[in-house]
Amino acid sequence: MKIHSIIILAFCMPVLLISSCRMHSNNIAVKQVNNAIDQFSIGIFWPPVWEFTNEEQYQWIGEANVDFVENVKNARMFSEMHNLKLLELAEKYGFRVTVADPRIFGTDEEIEDAVNAYKNHKSLAGYYIKDEPDSTEFDWASKIYKKLIALDSVHIPHVNLFPNFVIPNYEKNHVERWVNLVGAERLKYLTFDQYPFMVNGRIRPTYYENLEIIRRVGLKYQVKTSAYLQSVGIIDAYKRPSESELRFNMYSALAYGIKRPVWFTYWTPTNAGKEIFTDAIIDPFGRKTDLYEPFKNLNEEVKQIGNILYESNAIEVYHSGLDSAIAIQKLPAHFIFQPLSHTDDLLVSKFLRANGEQYIMLVNKSLTVPKNFRIKIQSEAVPNITALEIKNQKLVYTSMKVDDKNAFNTYLTAGEGRLFLIKEKGL
Repeated sequence: MKIHSIIILAFCMPVLLISSCRMHSNNIAVKQVNNAIDQFSIGIFWPPVWEFTNEEQYQWIGEANVDFVENVKNARMFSEMHNLKLLELAEKYGFRVTVADPRIFGTDEEIEDAVNAYKNHKSLAGYYIKDEPDSTEFDWASKIYKKLIALDSVHIPHVNLFPNFVIPNYEKNHVERWVNLVGAERLKYLTFDQYPFMVNGRIRPTYYENLEIIRRVGLKYQVKTSAYLQSVGIIDAYKRPSESELRFNMYSALAYGIKRPVWFTYWTPTNAGKEIFTDAIIDPFGRKTDLYEPFKNLNEEVKQIGNILYESNAIEVYHSGLDSAIAIQKLPAHFIFQPLSHTDDLLVSKFLRANGEQYIMLVNKSLTVPKNFRIKIQSEAVPNITALEIKNQKLVYTSMKVDDKNAFNTYLTAGEGRLFLIKEKGL
């Protein structure tokens, strides 16, 4: 359960998703579910509560460019009847559902009954096991994970790990231990959560450190990675993010190689014990908040580069500028892209795609200030730099103009990221 972790300060697509539409008699446009599970996907945690599990709410989810909904025990929709209703609506509006069913925690026969109830449904994403297990629960959770994979090798069991400030000796004792218990060959995603936007207006000091650990372990074991993004605030703990903060959270996660971002939360929780939540994407009364349109547009935007990111590994991640956050790697002087101003706060990632293509991602780390960055190309062996820009929610390839200093300009709004395709001579 994510809620308690907040008290203690816790808390991937071979082809672009193309959905066809048809019209029902109620004149609502309906998207077909893309049958591919192995693709860049954007999810939401905490769906509309049962009283608001209806056509309108699920249409909004589909229109917000969401690929899957995570139903969890907290949401109190834990029966087969609940799950089948969610699956029915999700199929109609073009996304998937991770189901939550108590039989998953039962006997082998009960687990098999649960899998058989859902595995052939077109809109199934996977099965909820445990959110934030502590280390003593790993044996239990990993056994269920392996049983589910044996019964259904296609869909994704859900287990999400704590961040590093909760668990001592985190990388070896927690993250790698989990990978080894499940088996890297079985593990669909290495998933964790953390939330950067603190109530004091600062970014959590361990934010990049957590992303780096997950990136490093994912590469070591060749497991795709997933992370939770912050779309809600909690009184006295986390601030409610702005549009630019949503953007930064997404692009900074992508820069570290995340292939399955999940927003926490979509619906605004009201039954969370002592925690008091600010309005998320949808408020507790089922109304869109001011974050809905930015959320919708951001999801659509990043999905334009989703196929590239899903097929790529973030093999190097650096930071330029004056940031001194924990565990960040400063941009080496020899790296191919160099900001001409030493005060430019940028995330700079190098991606290697499965087909051999190389990309650089730049992310403006400012949460408030857009900027025109001057970037020098350090190597004469790279004559061609192509920016992958999103214009009117379409991906446009733009050849960058390099001046007599072998530099080019690129404008990034607050929190924005951009991919650049680099081609060396002879390639």
